[in-house]
Amino acid sequence: MDAYLQLHLFLVLLVAILVLFLRPRCSAAGDPSARRHPPGPWALPIIGHLHHLAGTVPHRALSSLARRYGPLMKLRLGELVVVVASSSDAAREIMKVHDANFASRPLTSMQRLAFQGNEGLVFAPYGDGWRQLRKICTNELLSSRSVQSFRHVREEELGCLLRSVEEASASGSPVNLTKGISAYLADSTVRAVIGSRFRQRDRYLRVLQDLLRIVPGMTLPDLFPSWRLVLLLSSVPGRIRRHSEDMKQMMDSIIRERQEDRAAGQAKEKDFLDVLLRLQAEVDSQYPLTTENIKTVLLGHVWCGQRDVSYDAGVGDGGAAAEPSDHGKGARPGPASSSTR
Repeated sequence: MDAYLQLHLFLVLLVAILVLFLRPRCSAAGDPSARRHPPGPWALPIIGHLHHLAGTVPHRALSSLARRYGPLMKLRLGELVVVVASSSDAAREIMKVHDANFASRPLTSMQRLAFQGNEGLVFAPYGDGWRQLRKICTNELLSSRSVQSFRHVREEELGCLLRSVEEASASGSPVNLTKGISAYLADSTVRAVIGSRFRQRDRYLRVLQDLLRIVPGMTLPDLFPSWRLVLLLSSVPGRIRRHSEDMKQMMDSIIRERQEDRAAGQAKEKDFLDVLLRLQAEVDSQYPLTTENIKTVLLGHVWCGQRDVSYDAGVGDGGAAAEPSDHGKGARPGPASSSTR
């Protein structure tokens, strides 16, 4: 009896040792995240490779790392894992050869908070719904006919900008071109989208510029999304919630006013908002538009115009603002990466 018990205990111990020895290897072979990764620099606990990007502008730090580790390298920025492609061949593999795999833009935690599930055209996942939105925007807002129909709007707003510069020059006052161009683009875009100037333009631009400083970048909650302490200590989530709510309230008032005009038969189809409301009313649409979709699409168009001003201002100030050409669903700012489309 004792011999059988000792044999059973020995077999159990042997099986336990084999399981403990083979389990890491089996999980590594079956886990996609444990497969071969591109090379990368040495990392520190918790922060990963963030220290390699400190002290200089990101594109120069990445260029220096790429010269040492190759055109395709892996970085861990806090909890965020990215793959950086810094050569034309590596970028071609991502943007052309495997473009369908990289078609959707992953949202950071703060971007997800800002959009709250209504990604519009820019951040919508690749699929039939996104193709429908893209078709609407291409045919109704970005076609040659539509662009030409809004030419007088651009000319009028540009005339206002030039007159303001001329008046400031005549009086010897300094000219803030960044502010002037921001106002010009905001007025031109808003008039094309909603048909008239925005009565709350100054408030709108202030909120939008603050969002543009937060959302496109990387904040601590973006880098450490699972750390509740970071979310509690950071002011970013509260600012995003407050500004997003302000933006939605402004857009709600515009859409509600236009819907009332259309219901009373007072509105003619003269801008992009009218087109979206007409398409929303079509019951036979395969991908019906909701009011949240409309708000996000409208905000996305104005957002892109103001984003260009922000990047241009960054170039003027000596910042890094290289903008690659558009591809697929949208522009790819910075190096091609597995975390950006």
